Amino acid sequence: MSNDRSSELVQRDESMVRLQLQLQQALHKCAEFELQVLNSRDHALGQAAEIGALHFQLERHITDIRNHLAHISRLETALLEAGQSVVEQVNMLESSRRELNALRSSTTSKIGRFFMLPVRVLKRLTRRS
Repeated sequence: MSNDRSSELVQRDESMVRLQLQLQQALHKCAEFELQVLNSRDHALGQAAEIGALHFQLERHITDIRNHLAHISRLETALLEAGQSVVEQVNMLESSRRELNALRSSTTSKIGRFFMLPVRVLKRLTRRS
């Protein structure tokens, strides 16, 4: 009986050792999984922070684009107004030229220039000397 008893104790010890080994392996796997979960959580938090930073940059760029578009609109309006002003000034210039040409080609102007010719000639001569 003592042989049976000792064989039973050996089997029980072997079984306990096997169970302890399996428990250690299970605990080791559990620690590995916990480490993987923590790494995944840290990675997710890092990605969330990066997404937040990118979202902030995107909002800033959108604001910049809106400001640029508003500035472009103001410049286009100013250009349109300046173009209209230039057209008005060109029209006034053409009108003034026509009026001046009409005045110069009038009979009164021609007679006045004819009679004032000697005065103009004397004026030029006195300037040169």
